[in-house]
Amino acid sequence: MKIRKTFIITLLIVSATFGSLNTMAQQETTKIKQEVEVVKAYQPTISEVEKINDIPKIKTEQTEAPVFDYSIFSKPVFSTFDVTPVAAAKMVGEPKPEMEMGLLKLGFGNYMTPYGELFFNSQPDKNSNFGMHFKHLSSYGKIGLLNGDIVKAPQSENIAEIFGEKFWRKSTLSGSLAFDRKSFNYYGYTGDMLSDELKDEMIPYYQDKQYFSKGTASIGLKGENISPLDFNYNFRLKYHYFKTKTGQTENQTVFSGDMSKKYGQTFGLLNTSLTYYLADGVMNNFSNSIGPKQQILIRINPSVMWKTEGAKLQAGVNSTIVFDDDTDASMLIWPKVKAEWSPVPKILTIFAGVDGHLQHNTYSNIAAENPYVDPFHDVLNTNYKYIVSGGLKGKFSSKTNYVAEASYSKVKDQHFYIIESVNFNNPAASIRQLNNTFSWVYDDLKVLKLSAEVMHSVSENFSLRLLGNYYSYELETIEKAWQMPDFDVTFSGIYKPTEQLKFTTDIFVVGKRTALISEPSVSSLFSLEVEMDPIIDLNAGVDYQFNNSLNFFVRLNNFGFQKYEQWLGYTNKSFNWMAGISYTF
Repeated sequence: MKIRKTFIITLLIVSATFGSLNTMAQQETTKIKQEVEVVKAYQPTISEVEKINDIPKIKTEQTEAPVFDYSIFSKPVFSTFDVTPVAAAKMVGEPKPEMEMGLLKLGFGNYMTPYGELFFNSQPDKNSNFGMHFKHLSSYGKIGLLNGDIVKAPQSENIAEIFGEKFWRKSTLSGSLAFDRKSFNYYGYTGDMLSDELKDEMIPYYQDKQYFSKGTASIGLKGENISPLDFNYNFRLKYHYFKTKTGQTENQTVFSGDMSKKYGQTFGLLNTSLTYYLADGVMNNFSNSIGPKQQILIRINPSVMWKTEGAKLQAGVNSTIVFDDDTDASMLIWPKVKAEWSPVPKILTIFAGVDGHLQHNTYSNIAAENPYVDPFHDVLNTNYKYIVSGGLKGKFSSKTNYVAEASYSKVKDQHFYIIESVNFNNPAASIRQLNNTFSWVYDDLKVLKLSAEVMHSVSENFSLRLLGNYYSYELETIEKAWQMPDFDVTFSGIYKPTEQLKFTTDIFVVGKRTALISEPSVSSLFSLEVEMDPIIDLNAGVDYQFNNSLNFFVRLNNFGFQKYEQWLGYTNKSFNWMAGISYTF
């Protein structure tokens, strides 16, 4: 009842806020000639900057890259300034073809990997749009662990979604329904090679099946006003239901709104959202028992922006109010400042900012971050108390673009994944357990991140891109940032010698990481550090455009045949390939 009453009160507060802002918008009558840029909802991704050229983006296919999107890498995005990923420029490639109705992709690879994907798009009339998307990708082969054991590692992903839009002169109504199901086995474990009997006896989740099913429904209304004199808005209501095979469920409803209005030479911006979150079947952090978890989050992020031809300045605050059934309500506030100056337009731009936010660690977000985490997990939210950043972007020449950025963050309650086992290092023990799901520990820390990216167009048909990140962690209590790399590097290239033929390559390098296996007991704490080797993952592909409709492709992933663990005990696939066709109709 406490949560429900609070939920109703907060809905009234947000509604009143929207209503008052709309009233102010109707009172503005000054004519202007500039465009309004609307601040979008915060997305926890790498910092983003404006592109400098309009070269078509590289076309992607089924390339399996090692992904380390640990939440500590995240930082808020100032979308008023930064509207595309941190790349300095887009890669050379073919423009996206105009599809008459849809696109069908079919492929097959080793590890018994079938792949199929269908995109369908239709315009019943000039004022509406309708589309569908279906995908299946699965694998049924075996994987060799680093200890020499061969294990079954089936996995699959199925996606189905439909979406539509209705256009009016000054607004667009959109909606979508989607279903996403991922299934896999807890196939890995760390330590010496074991017999099947010992695996079943000592590893609680060994070869147990898991699935994550997620159904999503959303509806949105966006203003399409050309003149910034008008009140610009983007409202969205989104709901999802998440369920696991091990019995956990999650319900989340988010109502968000982005609004902007110009007053003279000043832009008023407001990003706000209301989140109702309910998870069940989790090991509650506070009660230490399996049961529900309920939260309400209210985000109110007002700011103002001034801009001239060569400079921009945005200043405001981010604020979040958290209502939790297990704790007292809390309110968090962070400064938000973003400055940008171009002393030499398109050649050199200097940018800097200060920001902060609360990362809502929902059950589904943590499951996506590390699918092998303890399925009963309940991870605390992470508070990015401040993030100070700055850098340069621009052009070295007409063919070479660059971005360089440094950020320094103070983070509270960052989680780090560890393995907890009993008598892990004592084969003679009568009771021995080797966990293959991850627990976590928390720490407050400071993070220095240095990033640089260069994109060079050798010619109209040949482009290269290099991206590197360096991380330095200053921890308060734990010894190391468990399973976090000190650096990662990505190199990409695309070469198109003819209109029909295209070659691509991607090389991913991730530095050494240190994992922890701990053994908690009443009298002592035994722990073992495990050094995880660096990763060098080589990928290549070729496309042949037979005609306007039919395309053939081949993908070679990890053709360096390296065995590495993305998470301790879970070895990746060795060399794998996929070949297939895509047909536009």
